[in-house]
Amino acid sequence: MKKILYRLSVIVIAVLATSSCADNDIEIFDARNGRAIAGFSNPTESPNIIFNPAEDTENILTIGVSTRSDSDRAVVLDLDLSETTLGSEFYTISNLNPVIPAGEFTVDIVITTIATGGLPDPTSIIALNLVSVADSEILAESRSELEIGLSVKCPSVDLENVTGNGEVVVNEILVNGFGAPISLSGSPKVVLAGPEENQLTIVGGVSPALGADDLIIEVNPDTGSVSYAGPEDAVFIVNGGNPVAYRGVTGQVLTCIGLISLQIEGPFVAPFDQNAFDIQF
Repeated sequence: MKKILYRLSVIVIAVLATSSCADNDIEIFDARNGRAIAGFSNPTESPNIIFNPAEDTENILTIGVSTRSDSDRAVVLDLDLSETTLGSEFYTISNLNPVIPAGEFTVDIVITTIATGGLPDPTSIIALNLVSVADSEILAESRSELEIGLSVKCPSVDLENVTGNGEVVVNEILVNGFGAPISLSGSPKVVLAGPEENQLTIVGGVSPALGADDLIIEVNPDTGSVSYAGPEDAVFIVNGGNPVAYRGVTGQVLTCIGLISLQIEGPFVAPFDQNAFDIQF
């Protein structure tokens, strides 16, 4: 099965006192100081890994040191379960005790996200700490802690897979603010292409009652992310004959599994301002 590799660039962590040559900073550092500085070798403090709901996906992280050694260097990593919010059913980590081979600057670990048939919360994280690297220092300025975020997406976005007759499968529509949610599970929904390119129209909005306007969303053709594309005064929900105001729409269109997942921002305080609405095809 084809894997999607999301390789985070290797940046070997080093602290240079001075430099007269830009060709190979690591070698200059080795010759002048001989200190081995270790850390995560990733270009951002909070990298993202990819979750593809259609297939397992390998994501690569790198640990590096600033000097080579004649012997292997043992690495100790810690998965901080008190900070990790991504469910264990959604990922595996290849090795929390990798080894930087003799003569090498880096070692990779693989975090594989698992297509379980369900969707994780896109705000979930994996908290990973670098505890030690043999014969190396982890400085205060070293990148020794990572909060690894999640990018939920399919390898391609084909809107034809999410047009036609769908069914509401997940919802928490809180139209009355502090009242009970309206249950829409099993409700049929018609989704049409357009009116413009990369747009979809959800006929009748997300309302359980008649009278709501169509909900028009814009879909990013590369990522499947959603933005609102309809009139500012549109009403997506009617409750008891009364329109309920909503301030915005975000979400994800996952065409590889035929799913539209929307979050509709309401006028109330958290957590009653976030309303989930998923349509399965």
